[in-house]
Amino acid sequence: IPPEQRARTYKQMAIAAQIADALEARDWSKREFASRMNQRPSVITRWLSGTHNFTIDTLSDIEEALGVQLLTAVVQ
Repeated sequence: IPPEQRARTYKQMAIAAQIADALEARDWSKREFASRMNQRPSVITRWLSGTHNFTIDTLSDIEEALGVQLLTAVVQ
């Protein structure tokens, strides 16, 4: 695996782990989170797989729903 791909995969898995941790801290099921995000549970499963390529909009919506910070840098 090229170093660039390895770094990208690591970041995707780290984001998925942060989302999973936030769900566990709130005692939310994937189904409940899906409902709050207006998504199907299968989408949440993809998000938690660690291989999903998130858009900034989706990450922002997730942050808002979970009350966590996933994006560490904000471009002004």
